[in-house]
Amino acid sequence: MGRGAKRVFSEDAMQVLCSWKKDRDFQVIPLTGDASNRRYYRIVYGKSALDPTESVILMERKAPEGFRGSEEKSAPSEGVPPGDAFVELGSFLKKQDFPVPSIFFGNEDGSVLVQEDLGDETLSVALQHFPEEEARLRNQALDLLLRFQLLSPEDGAGWLRKRPFSSELYFWEFEHFLEYGARDQGSEEFRSARSFFEKESVILASSLPETLLHRDYHSRNLMRNGSGKLNVIDFQDMRVGSPLYDLASFLFDAYRPVPEPLLGELVGRYYEEAGKSGLLPGGLSRDQYRSLLARHAFQRNLKACGRFFYIDEVKGNPAYLESVPQTHRNMEFLSRWEPSVQFLWNVVRPLLKEPVLDA
Repeated sequence: MGRGAKRVFSEDAMQVLCSWKKDRDFQVIPLTGDASNRRYYRIVYGKSALDPTESVILMERKAPEGFRGSEEKSAPSEGVPPGDAFVELGSFLKKQDFPVPSIFFGNEDGSVLVQEDLGDETLSVALQHFPEEEARLRNQALDLLLRFQLLSPEDGAGWLRKRPFSSELYFWEFEHFLEYGARDQGSEEFRSARSFFEKESVILASSLPETLLHRDYHSRNLMRNGSGKLNVIDFQDMRVGSPLYDLASFLFDAYRPVPEPLLGELVGRYYEEAGKSGLLPGGLSRDQYRSLLARHAFQRNLKACGRFFYIDEVKGNPAYLESVPQTHRNMEFLSRWEPSVQFLWNVVRPLLKEPVLDA
């Protein structure tokens, strides 16, 4: 066993590792975590971390966090997976030959999992290192999204049909922004915005037929493996809902939005491909599609803005505050890119709270 490993993660995690690979020495490399209640470690078997013979990722899930429990709006009849959501959905996606990390071993409740090591290169990192490859990488990610949306829950995850991204959940995300990302919370503008968001939630939830919804499809949740193929991670919160939610999350990414004119090319390509495959209804015009996409993108950036403040104020992690200004810029850009959402910008702009960033 790796020296000092017990001081890095729990006894349960140690037992899982020892049960999976008995009598093998390993080293533990803690990895930078995300904003969830999961922690990740690279487990290296071999002479050293610089000369490994094998490496895997150990995921350890802590107690459920509020955002996935009491804080989040959900219905009593909401679909519940037969086991751990990440394990169930990972198995479902693997059976569809969809690229997600393999799960090699774990405990019964899924709180400790040994997973495939996909490396450290997210799509965001790849775009930073290879800007000349942006068009190709973005199109690859768009192909993957289209493929994902064409999967059917009935092929092994039927419980997702009872887990819709409903108007109540859209409104919860709007309120998440109002609670954490907005200022002047006693003002008339604040009260008017809340009333407006309630109506907007109904429009967004009922605008298009349901497809599979990743719910966090962006450049940091796409991993590029050693062969250059993209894999999807962080899929445990999947639902069914509008295909434009994930598209908006990808194109108007709070971390790395798609630049113009590539944005126009991808927007047009998705409309053509999704129309041919039936993901978008035949009667949806290009103008209607563009307007709905912009409204989804605006909502998505509002939610991300509020979430980044929440992670700082409630979880004590200020690392995501640096991405708040990009959510503001995305919303301002959307108001110019698609004039039909200018009214949304007029509603939100007076309420935007600026983060305090370290110099």
